[in-house]
Amino acid sequence: MKKILLILVVALATMSNSFAQSSDYKAFKVDVGGLYAIPAGEAAGAGAGFYLEPKYNVTNNIAVGLKMEWAVMGASSDFDNVSISAIGSYQLTGDYYFTENKVRPFAGLGVGIYSLGSVDFDVEVDPFAEDFAVEESFDFGSKFGFAPRVGLLMGHFRAALEYNVITGVDTGFEDFDNKNYLSIKLGFEIGGGKK
Repeated sequence: MKKILLILVVALATMSNSFAQSSDYKAFKVDVGGLYAIPAGEAAGAGAGFYLEPKYNVTNNIAVGLKMEWAVMGASSDFDNVSISAIGSYQLTGDYYFTENKVRPFAGLGVGIYSLGSVDFDVEVDPFAEDFAVEESFDFGSKFGFAPRVGLLMGHFRAALEYNVITGVDTGFEDFDNKNYLSIKLGFEIGGGKK
């Protein structure tokens, strides 16, 4: 994972050196905030997380960045004792701001790697019935994914909706295969304001 992160940082630095800087906005900024995660699959319940995203203003309307995000979602299943661990993502991002006013609507896309934690569950049946117990563990590893997003930047306050699509998850259990999630994000921008 460290090698992938290093490659993403080098690619971002190379891209930022090859572009001109925004004429009206400070070159660098960092978005930081929290999120509420709503999973698309039925095996997990909603959760929470946080994100950190350093960015470079290429022009007045285009910013590129490197997003690091972590979300933990709980479990809601027919099984007993289900636990689901965190999802972390490391993505190259790009945002297009539609205006240069105080309130700036934007649309963007992130592309990169999702690091998926393991899922453990065990099932027990009434001890007076026939013995029945199941213990399973899945380690999903790292998967490719992408995240389209829309939002508003109001001064230095940022609100966004982002849909995370994670590809290549295959456990044999349909409820556990869908790791996609919608995140509702609230945060703020450090730096990046008008010059």
